[in-house]
Amino acid sequence: METKKYYHEFETIVGDILTHSEFQKLKKIEHHGNGLYEHSVSVGYYSYRVAKILGLDYESVARGATLHDFFTESWQNQKKDSKGIKRIKEMHGFSHPKTALVNAEKYFDIDERQADMIVKHMFPLTPIPPMHVGGWVVTAVDKCVATKELIFENTRPIKRLKSFILKAS
Repeated sequence: METKKYYHEFETIVGDILTHSEFQKLKKIEHHGNGLYEHSVSVGYYSYRVAKILGLDYESVARGATLHDFFTESWQNQKKDSKGIKRIKEMHGFSHPKTALVNAEKYFDIDERQADMIVKHMFPLTPIPPMHVGGWVVTAVDKCVATKELIFENTRPIKRLKSFILKAS
């Protein structure tokens, strides 16, 4: 019963994001062996729960965390022609936080703390750490969710076989 309460509260806080047509495009993008939409919602939900436990502004954290990977084009097959430092800066791990921030600011009213959560969630890959505790929560939760997706979800034999069969057809 308690969990249902949290789900409802989370949906109330981020419902406009989850149903927005641009955010819905994330459902078509694979990410860590799963969908980007599912990844973003998971990071949003667990960040919200941690922020609530810590007594932080859980509404702001929920919104910033849900928007942390708000890029609407698949990056896996994009060809990069740059060299050196420019090539590194264009790599997805370094560039997608800025893209997510641009999209978040374009479609939603986000505050300074949410912007910081979005643009710095890849720390330490991106060199500047989050300025607020909420940003650290999002950074840590993103890594936990991604690890779970990569190790546990993506290694299930039946799921991998199903994926292989779908790609072969």
